[in-house]
Amino acid sequence: MAGDRFLLIKPWSYRLWSDVEHVLGQLLIAEITDRIPVVFWPTHCLHNGFIHTNGFELYFEPVSDYSIFDLVKPEYTFYPPIWDADNLLMEDPGKDSWIYRSIGDLLSSDANVVVGDVYFSISEIIPFIKKDKETYGMTATEIYRYLYRKYIRIKRDILNEAQGFYHSWLKDGHPLLAVHVRREEGDMIIDVRKDMADELYWRRNRRKYGVKSTNNPKRKYRFLGKGKMLKANTQYHSEIKKIINRYSVKKIFLLTDSAEVVDEYKKMYGDMLVFTDCKRLSDTEPAYKLENHVVKRRRGVEVIKDACLAAQCDFFIGNDFSSLSRAISRIKDWPDGNIKLLFRQREKRKYPVNVKIIMSEQKKIFTSFVEFIKKIYNRIRKKLHLGGDESDS
Repeated sequence: MAGDRFLLIKPWSYRLWSDVEHVLGQLLIAEITDRIPVVFWPTHCLHNGFIHTNGFELYFEPVSDYSIFDLVKPEYTFYPPIWDADNLLMEDPGKDSWIYRSIGDLLSSDANVVVGDVYFSISEIIPFIKKDKETYGMTATEIYRYLYRKYIRIKRDILNEAQGFYHSWLKDGHPLLAVHVRREEGDMIIDVRKDMADELYWRRNRRKYGVKSTNNPKRKYRFLGKGKMLKANTQYHSEIKKIINRYSVKKIFLLTDSAEVVDEYKKMYGDMLVFTDCKRLSDTEPAYKLENHVVKRRRGVEVIKDACLAAQCDFFIGNDFSSLSRAISRIKDWPDGNIKLLFRQREKRKYPVNVKIIMSEQKKIFTSFVEFIKKIYNRIRKKLHLGGDESDS
């Protein structure tokens, strides 16, 4: 019993592919720490609703031969310390405080069962990968694909449904372009500038005009003015036109949860457009409503089916603020130029593979900054003739 080591992966509870992304990050932690992973999405999870059912297994096969019930043993130790054998199936309402939940805490724990219920991106975990691990030296995207192919096995009924649709509507339509357009909510505005430029621009103009910092994003959007912000779905058609003209695309497979987007694209692309017959919302309806368990599962099936179908297309246009688009970009090794994620696409870079490298770089930057401040301070001292400088005697 003392040598039993598990990582229980609970949901982050946003959207389905966001939770899959969370699961993959935790699976990387399980590999680093040589723990057996167990995924459990309980009844309250957005994608579940069935009593006493693991929501993850409504869509995917188990990632190991163990279930949460194998972990509920009084003799086991648990981490974070809020957990024990009596409450392991429950949700911790205080997890957003991140107490006892840093990456270092999870990696260093000697408990039999460590619970991973907060989100870490794969790029955040990469520095902790040791040389003897298979993922050492991989980029974040390479690790994502490695973990996805190793652990994520979609339920057979969902795969069969996706393949049935593909053979009926898409198989003879190559070259195929898949387009994911997320439903545009009223306050969804996208900042198209680089992150660093954003912050510098905001700081500079805040000082210039004496505007106080605010956490109200709408106020910030108004202050930045025209040309800096875009409504979420304004850039698609120009990108679609480029690919159609360049590659003689025959069919467009549209992924969207918006009824208005379907109507718009039908008018623009006519018979070229293909889409599944799933439940969609109007732009004025709330994103999530109280739904029974059958509707919840169906909604999850549709979003997985869309991803499977998009991965069988030749080209893909999505957006980087959507977990579905990011998932499609990762589960297939797309040729260069065949995929476009609009807006703030994450930079493709190799991350340091050793924590010491990062610490060294951070120390170097910090030291440089300290030296710079010292120089400024000494100049001020000299001008004010402070501190009894030898030249004053």
